[in-house]
Amino acid sequence: MDIPALEAAVRGLEHSIGVFTWCLLGSTFVVSLGLILEYWHPVSEFIDELKWPMSVFRWPTFMEIAGGILVTIGVLGEFGFTLEVFVLEGRLEQANHAIRDTLTAKLGEADKMAKTAVSDSSIAFSQAKDALSKAGKAEASLGKAETEAKNAQTASSSALTMAAQARKEADSFETDIKSAKKQAADAESHLAAALKAAAAAQVELNLLKTPRSLTNVLALISALRPFEGVEYAFSGVFGDEESMELADQISDALQQAGWKATFAPNTGTGSSWIRLKHFPTGVNLDVGTGVRIGAEATEKPEDLNALPQSKRPQQVQAASALALALAHSIFPTQNDLATSVLSVIPPSDRFRPPRFDAVLINVGKKP
Repeated sequence: MDIPALEAAVRGLEHSIGVFTWCLLGSTFVVSLGLILEYWHPVSEFIDELKWPMSVFRWPTFMEIAGGILVTIGVLGEFGFTLEVFVLEGRLEQANHAIRDTLTAKLGEADKMAKTAVSDSSIAFSQAKDALSKAGKAEASLGKAETEAKNAQTASSSALTMAAQARKEADSFETDIKSAKKQAADAESHLAAALKAAAAAQVELNLLKTPRSLTNVLALISALRPFEGVEYAFSGVFGDEESMELADQISDALQQAGWKATFAPNTGTGSSWIRLKHFPTGVNLDVGTGVRIGAEATEKPEDLNALPQSKRPQQVQAASALALALAHSIFPTQNDLATSVLSVIPPSDRFRPPRFDAVLINVGKKP
């Protein structure tokens, strides 16, 4: 598929994502409006009752109304946050379009420079050929003049003059030859620089369009197998196909290395979550960029940093090993993955027993 067709397909997908995002916003708003209408009458009645003396306060009714109000507030908050995510995705997409257009323009300029350099080189070679031809003619004239000078002593003065003129003409043509050769060398140098710039621009454009994937999977599995039995979870994955496919590849490699999948803290607390092929539970949507690795731990980050690597908890060691291994396995390479600071998540999970010993993986949108 050529580039225009790919760009048309990308624009179609972006349009579909925008339409479904608006549908999601509309659905959330309708749910919020329905909750307000559902609890409006009970709340009004309860307020009217509060204005009159009651022998016993109606706690069940109060708790039911309070729960409805909290649910309504939560849905309205989800509507607002989803709208903000939609706006941020639009800005990020505009930035990606600008980068792609800039690289395409640079590639066109490099191609134009290469064509100009080739044309200049051809002209220079033609001039050099003409100069060589003229030099040959001049040398022939010089030889003829010298022969006539030897055979005709009476015309020696005239012959010497002709020889001097021929020598002068030959020197002039020799200068032209040197100049033409220099122009040809300069043209070749410009052509090489233009071709090099075009190749660099093409590499950058290819990296921008190439989806992320895992390479050296066997080496990745081998590097992670010493931590067999460690639990891992996805704390968030960006909702496009490229990010979900990369998360699936990472999960499959971890399971082959003997790691155990579990659910992340606060998984399922909102309606925006997705399913992966090689992961057993739902995963929250994420709006970040790039792959980030973290770990659960009861210790403070500064206390962990003070410990040598071998003394840190197993999940923290495993998280560091995973970040380093992915830095050598993800293509196109994410330069800051190996050097980024490992995040430590404090105990805050209310959906499973408080063990706090899992490695947390976040797969954001491609940088």
